[in-house]
Amino acid sequence: MRDNGLSSMVTGIAIGLGIGAAVGILFAPQSGEDTREYLMGAAKDRFNDTKDRFSDVTDRVRDVKDRFGNVVESGKDFARQAQDSVEGVKNHVKDLTDAGQRAYRDAAKA
Repeated sequence: MRDNGLSSMVTGIAIGLGIGAAVGILFAPQSGEDTREYLMGAAKDRFNDTKDRFSDVTDRVRDVKDRFGNVVESGKDFARQAQDSVEGVKNHVKDLTDAGQRAYRDAAKA
């Protein structure tokens, strides 16, 4: 029963579109050639608008990607600097520990 309702609806829509197209042609204020030119011009305008918007979106995505890449690079640089600092502190602590051990041995010998 549902299929019957769906087919009736599709048939009604198709008939409505046909009647609308016929009435539109009968009462069109312009000739067919003028109407086609108008429709082609409107279609080209919409296509160009869409192309421009797509280009804008593409540029924005590229900018975000570049910014993200810069943030990632900055993060990597910071991590390298932190690792270098930790290594420096580690080496300094080792040197101090070695010096303390030498001083202890020297004091124990004396």
